[in-house]
Amino acid sequence: MEVTGEPLRHPLAQKFLAALEHSRKDGYVVTQPAGLTMPRGFLADAGRILDFPVRPDDVWVVSFPKSGTTWTQEMVWLLMNDLDFRTARQVCLPERSPFLEYSALVPEEGKAGIADTIELAQRMTSPRLIKSHLPPALLPKQLWTIKPKVIYVARNPKDAATSFYYHIRLMYDLKLPLEEYYDAFLANVVYYTPYWTNVLEFWKIRHESNILWNTYEEMKKDLRAVIRKTATFLGRIVTDEEVERLEEHLSFSSMRQNPATNYDGLVQRLRSTTGLPPVPQDLAFMREGEVGASRQRMSPEMDRRFDRWIQDNIRGTGYDGPI
Repeated sequence: MEVTGEPLRHPLAQKFLAALEHSRKDGYVVTQPAGLTMPRGFLADAGRILDFPVRPDDVWVVSFPKSGTTWTQEMVWLLMNDLDFRTARQVCLPERSPFLEYSALVPEEGKAGIADTIELAQRMTSPRLIKSHLPPALLPKQLWTIKPKVIYVARNPKDAATSFYYHIRLMYDLKLPLEEYYDAFLANVVYYTPYWTNVLEFWKIRHESNILWNTYEEMKKDLRAVIRKTATFLGRIVTDEEVERLEEHLSFSSMRQNPATNYDGLVQRLRSTTGLPPVPQDLAFMREGEVGASRQRMSPEMDRRFDRWIQDNIRGTGYDGPI
C-alpha cells in the first residue's frame, strides 16, 4: 500500500503556514489513508514506516502529540531495563527510545546532523522501545500481525491542543496568537490532526490483549497505580520500594531537571541549524504539566467551541476517555 497526499486546501492553511516563519515552506498534505495533515516531506518516508520490520518483543508507545508521551516512555524504558536510573540520567531518551517518524518531520534545512530515526529504530537491539504519534493506518503494517505490546496514552483534547501550541512555538517559532491556533487546530490544519483519528482508532482496539490504554490524567492522579498497571502489562514485578523510586524519578520536577528527558538543549541545537533565534524565555520543553490548565487560556467562546467539537466527534462511539 502506498501513502499518498493531496495538498492541504483550507482557508486557514496558508495563514498557519505563513506563521511558521522559518520552516515548513514545502507545505502540508492530507494523507491517504488516514486523512492526516502532515508536512509534505513525510510522504517520502511514509512507505518505509509502513514496511518497518516489527519484532515480537518490541514495546511501542503511541499517542497524539503532547499527551504524556515522554513521561510514559521514561516509565516504560525503566520498567523494561531493570530500573537502570543511571543510564536514564546519562543517555538522552530519544537514543534509548527513538521517535520513529521524527526525521520525516524535520524541514530539509534542519536535516543536517539529524539521524535517520527509522533506520535508528531498525538497528536497535531487542527489546526495543519505539515511540510514534501516528494513527493505526500509518503505523507499520506488521504491528497488526505480529502484535507486540503497544501502550497508548491519551490526554484531554483541550490540554493536548494547548500544549501542542507551545511545542510548535518552541520547535518551529510559530508566530500565531493562541486563539487563532485553536481555529487551525479545530479545522485540522495543524500537523497530526485530526485529533480524533488518532484517539478513537486506538479506543476501538483498547481491549486487545497487546494494547494498554493509559491516560495523562490517570498518571497525574495516581502515578503509582499506573506504574503497577504498566508493569503488569509488561510482565515485570516491582516492589513497593521500586515503585516509590520510580515515582520520584518520574515526578515533573525530576523529569524537568533531567537533561536526558528535558530536551531544551536538543531544541536549541535544532533551532540554530534551521536559522531560528534562541528559545524565548517563556518557552520550555516541559512547561507546566497540569491537568485543565487550558481553561485558563481559552476564551469562553473557544471553550464552548471545543465542547461542541468534542461531542460531535464522540457521539455514538461510547468513548469515555479524557475530555
